[in-house]
Amino acid sequence: MEISSYTSNIQPYGSQGGTKLASESDSTNSTRSISAPRDTERSEKLSEKISEQVKERQAESIEAAQKLAKERERINEEQRTKITEQMQDFVSSINKGLSFRFDKESGRDVVTIYEADTGDVIRQIPEEEMLEVLRRLARMNDQSGLLMTQV
Repeated sequence: MEISSYTSNIQPYGSQGGTKLASESDSTNSTRSISAPRDTERSEKLSEKISEQVKERQAESIEAAQKLAKERERINEEQRTKITEQMQDFVSSINKGLSFRFDKESGRDVVTIYEADTGDVIRQIPEEEMLEVLRRLARMNDQSGLLMTQV
C-alpha cells in the first residue's frame, strides 16, 4: 500500500496510540474532588460578603431617599406659604374681593369677583343668565323627567 505525501503521522489527542489511559483520568478527577469543597466554602463566604454589602448599600440609599423627600416636602411647604402670601398681597393691592358659593337650584358652584370697597360685582362665573337657564332646566327635569344628570 502506498502512503500519500499529504498524510501525517501525528496522533490524535491522548497517548501515542491515540487512546487516553484510565489511570491518567482518575488522577485528575481525584484532585478536582479534593479542591471542590474548598471552592464551595470560598464561594459561600464571598456570596455572604456580597449580600451584606448589598444590604448596607440598600439601607444607605433608603436613608438618603427619605432625607431627600423630607427636604423636598419642607421646600414645597415654604413655596406654598410664599405663593399664598403673594396672592393675598396682590388681591388686596388691586382692591378686589372673591367669593365662593353654591347655587342650590342649579346645583352649581359660583365664583364672584367684586370691588372690595363698594361691593359691585365685576365678574361672576357662571354668569347669572346661565344660572337662570340651569335653574329652569332643573325645574323642568323635576316635572317631566326628560333630562338626566350625570355625575
